[in-house]
Amino acid sequence: MTISSTTSMMTAARLIVLSSLLIAPAQSILQTATIDVLLPGVPTPITLLASQASFGSSLISYSNGHSSSSSSSISNSRPAGVGLIPSTPPSDDPYLCNESYGFTTYSSSSGNADGKSYNNAAILVPRGQCSFERKALSAQRLGASAIIIYGSLSSRYSLNVTNSTNEDGSSNNDAYTRDDYTIDDVKWPIDKQDYDCDNGQAFIPSDVFTNKLNFITSPGGYDDTNDDYLIGNSENNMCVKYAAADETFVSACESQRCLITGKNVTDGGSDGNIKYEACCAWDFAIWLYQDTTLTADEIKEVTIPAVYITMQQAMEFLDLMNGVSSNNDGGDDGNDYNNGDPIVLSMYARDRPSVNSSAIIIWALGVFVAWLASYLSSSDYRSYAKAIRMKSHLVARAGGVAAVAAATAAGGQGGENVERPPPSPSQSRERSTPATAASPPSESGERTIYRDDDEDAAEAVITNRNVQPQHYQEEESLELDASHAIFFIVLASTSLLVLFFFKIFNVVKIFYAFGCSGAFAQVVLYPLLTRVFRKLRWKSPMRPIECLSEENATRAALNGGCKGKILMCLYSFFGPITLLDVMANTIAYAVGGTWLYIAFTVLHPGSNVFYWIVQDVFGACMCITFLGTIKINAIRVAAILLTVAFFYDIFFVFVTPLLTKHGESIMVNVATSGGPPKADPSWCEKYPSSTECKGGEPLPMLFAIPRVGDYQGGASMLGLGDIVLPGLLLSFASRFDEAKRLMGLVSGGAGRVRNGAGGVSSNKSSWNICCGCGQGGYFGPVVVAYAVGLAMANAAVYIMQMGQPALLYLVPCCLGTFVFMARRNGELNDIWDNPRAIRAADALLFGG
Repeated sequence: MTISSTTSMMTAARLIVLSSLLIAPAQSILQTATIDVLLPGVPTPITLLASQASFGSSLISYSNGHSSSSSSSISNSRPAGVGLIPSTPPSDDPYLCNESYGFTTYSSSSGNADGKSYNNAAILVPRGQCSFERKALSAQRLGASAIIIYGSLSSRYSLNVTNSTNEDGSSNNDAYTRDDYTIDDVKWPIDKQDYDCDNGQAFIPSDVFTNKLNFITSPGGYDDTNDDYLIGNSENNMCVKYAAADETFVSACESQRCLITGKNVTDGGSDGNIKYEACCAWDFAIWLYQDTTLTADEIKEVTIPAVYITMQQAMEFLDLMNGVSSNNDGGDDGNDYNNGDPIVLSMYARDRPSVNSSAIIIWALGVFVAWLASYLSSSDYRSYAKAIRMKSHLVARAGGVAAVAAATAAGGQGGENVERPPPSPSQSRERSTPATAASPPSESGERTIYRDDDEDAAEAVITNRNVQPQHYQEEESLELDASHAIFFIVLASTSLLVLFFFKIFNVVKIFYAFGCSGAFAQVVLYPLLTRVFRKLRWKSPMRPIECLSEENATRAALNGGCKGKILMCLYSFFGPITLLDVMANTIAYAVGGTWLYIAFTVLHPGSNVFYWIVQDVFGACMCITFLGTIKINAIRVAAILLTVAFFYDIFFVFVTPLLTKHGESIMVNVATSGGPPKADPSWCEKYPSSTECKGGEPLPMLFAIPRVGDYQGGASMLGLGDIVLPGLLLSFASRFDEAKRLMGLVSGGAGRVRNGAGGVSSNKSSWNICCGCGQGGYFGPVVVAYAVGLAMANAAVYIMQMGQPALLYLVPCCLGTFVFMARRNGELNDIWDNPRAIRAADALLFGG
């Protein structure tokens, strides 16, 4: 890994900084309510999903509603929407719009022409002819406890209503009662918004259209008898009977409903007959938005809950009502349930988890990966320390054996009996250990560091055997200095602005997939496959492939030809290649390629289990690789880098909305691949792949855990930059502690960390006892500080209901804890610029 590629990786990892952003793709209108319909004699209710209104009272949650009462009984003391009887509007006002037309006033008892009682009732009203809130207001004035508005074909039509004019030029107040409207006064449905001919198309002959359909009935224009000819999957539906050539309307149109579009064509025959176009109607949930023409008093008056169901749901519900009603004798109150049990319905808000467990999981994952990556970054010190301990152990054991032998010899000469204890298993192994195991290191100065914990590895280190190190150890590393901090802010800002203005988010996905595939191979697959092959005692996969060895590559190059050049190039670029290399990289890049394919082909890939699991594993591998390669050896550099990143975060999240044209945060815009979809959610439900509906998907350089048990979907997220940047400080703390342990061990000590300028802290204050700072070094407390800072960032997200720059909380917690402890222990001056312990440990391991 080159220095330039490492710096680019650090910049890329920092692009996502928002901690625990809760992103749910805005692809459709969410149905946030449920309607439980309990039929007489049926113990289990039928449940319908519905969308709630932005006006009226809120519904009680499903769990609370069921714990407080049973929906099978009716009581006025129940919560709003619970235990109601479904009913229909007055016969002379099927759309509940007469009040809005000025025909009647439901605030007085005389307004209800049927004399029907709506006490404890939920009125089912078709959409259309007046606003949703007007319908709810009329229902409430009739005495209803709730209103259910359902979709209808009639709502897609209206008349261009005007008052008629007398011969003398005076105007009549008859806009809603005139009977002389013509087809030219009809306002037809809107293409793509109300229907789509690609989902089913028919051409209805003009004579059929004229004889059976009516769109000019006052006041709304659409005659409800039209439904008999425009709904269903039989040939009674004109769209089924007159479907376009080579097309089956039933299979193409999911809603089984069609709308006359108002467009006509000629059939091309000699008689020039006109045919009217009809296309498949959309049938989705919608928002019940407010009516801005209502007065303030009228708005306050609407207190009953209102929900919306689709045309298909309404048809099934009305069929149930008609079926129950036909089995009961009608009564004078108009509800038709006097001599039988009624249908009872209850409306609830759909339950959502009270605790977002995914946010807790993402917090724990972030802390774990930061700890693991930082801990592994100091493994070279620990490996050398283990080798020293093993050497001391072997030397001590060898000395004990020699003493026994000497005593035996002395006993043999003097004729004395010497009692010999039975050898322990470890002593038995030591006796079979080659003599070189206890020999002192050679004077060549070569040192090889290994991760193996067994005695053979320690023996190899002590005797300076040249054993091949593990694959996942990086041969190159980059030590950051103050200039890198400035370079970081320039490069990160430039990258962020390029992504913001040019929207090349797919390039980031490609880099992430292939970059993380390599890290995945190094961190996971190499060690895993190595262990498997060792267990199987299969050594050949770990040996270099013969044709790609240095000797064969050189020989082929000397012989000339294309083959020699290719082999030499491969060897120069990759070095010796083993079958293990080929297998690990093949698996890794196959996984990465599959992940990338899903990223490009699936509409919302974050909901794909394989996608987000692989993304999280890739992210963890990238963090481990990053912190194993990039190192900070002075608290001064860490302070500069984290302080610069601290203000960088704040500027791009909170300040840039004041500077951009549309007031959007550059950081949030880039983190969400250009921001949320620009189109209306109802449009995106119909056309989710359209350009206006794209966006909102987070860039993949983060951990993501989908919300558990939440019907609204979404995920809790944590950017990799919020791990690797504070992780540099955690890595420094881990390496500093291990360096002190190592040097203490080399000096003849026990290898335990003791803070303080003199090496041992005599301060026994409650702070040290509580935090373990007196004896445990810096790494543990700084990890705890990181966990606290990340928890604060998560809490801020929920309190403020917006994404937060996590470094706003992490930098003060981590850097402040480290500096405070160092000053308290009298080591701040030492660790401020290249601590002595790290310099000595590096000299011991790597020379110099």
